[in-house]
Amino acid sequence: MAQMKNLEKRLAQLQRLPAAVQEAAEQAFDQEVADLVAAFKRACPVSDLEANPGELRDSIESYPVPGRPLSARIIVGAKDEKGVKYARYVEFGHTSKGGAYVSAQPFFWPTYRARKKAMRRRMLAPARKVIRQLFPKV
Repeated sequence: MAQMKNLEKRLAQLQRLPAAVQEAAEQAFDQEVADLVAAFKRACPVSDLEANPGELRDSIESYPVPGRPLSARIIVGAKDEKGVKYARYVEFGHTSKGGAYVSAQPFFWPTYRARKKAMRRRMLAPARKVIRQLFPKV
């Protein structure tokens, strides 16, 4: 019959694992969300045609999603004089009132796509580090 050395120690480590990994992942996630919002703000075009120049950039915010751990919603909430959010018109382009096409100035999706792979890697790294600390030679 095989016998496992330090069985109690390994079981205790396994029981601590979910909380320790979740804490590390939450810290990394919060940092990545803040960095992503900052990147969106840097990439956002600022026009002197806006009522308040920089209003679109300044309206980018993140909110936690209730009931969903490690989830955030990033919203670009700037509205025009009619109360319509206009970030999508800047992102994808639109036709103006006079019928002229206003070209797109994408800032949201290109920034997200460029950062997505590295964000995932940076969010997983702390969880892996915690696992390696709890199980150094397993």
